[in-house]
Amino acid sequence: MSSAGESRPFFEPADAFGGARVGYVFKLGHLGLGYYVDAAAAQADSQLEELRPRLPEKWRHCASLRQERLKVHATAGAGIALEHSEFGFAIVGVDENPGQAVAEGEVIVAVEGRLMAGLSAPQMQASFQKRRVDGARLQVASLAEVRHLNTLDPSIIECWDAQHQRVYYFNKKTGKSGWSAEELQAPEQPTAAASASKAPIDIATFLSHGFAKPREPPKPKKRKVDPAAAAAAGKDESDLAREERARWAHWNSGERGGYTE
Repeated sequence: MSSAGESRPFFEPADAFGGARVGYVFKLGHLGLGYYVDAAAAQADSQLEELRPRLPEKWRHCASLRQERLKVHATAGAGIALEHSEFGFAIVGVDENPGQAVAEGEVIVAVEGRLMAGLSAPQMQASFQKRRVDGARLQVASLAEVRHLNTLDPSIIECWDAQHQRVYYFNKKTGKSGWSAEELQAPEQPTAAASASKAPIDIATFLSHGFAKPREPPKPKKRKVDPAAAAAAGKDESDLAREERARWAHWNSGERGGYTE
């Protein structure tokens, strides 16, 4: 099985010019005489810059996105097994012949600039078959990375901390930053039923206290009443309270200076 690292080599030694090769230039370079990858031609041939803005926002900046060339043999075909996914054609197998510069666990997100993400299975198959020719440009990425990025908030961006020499993440909506994207994920939005059950905001209270909950006044302490004595007298707590207030009023009106049993 071929792996993603088996893309065409940067340099192929040759004692003499053996004819033109697509994407290569014959010269005497720092590695010796032979064929070197034509960097300018490779850059001009790439469709990634044009493709990225059309990818879904959540994963358009995936680091593993790259371009490869499809190999199609006259008898062996492409030798690649594909499976439909929401991100494109997921690669589930690669034959040794003719061999491809892609591997199982990757996803073909576009072919010759034709976006595969979001297509139905019949549409994706028809689009791929139409462009399935030797040398067709494949835009591929890691399926695991794309799936992970698809779960994240697109407002969270990756940044570089020069002081700590490490990556950190910044949420453009909340203005918060963190060392991991997961800690910046927005909490789940409340349901419509939960929002409807909340009491409306009082404007006067909001202007005085903001979002802070206003302090509640202290609750008056209740006088302890012996239930047994109250029951024996056939009186409830209200009756006892009225009698107590009446005694206080009587003694105060007589200027006796207080009340004791």
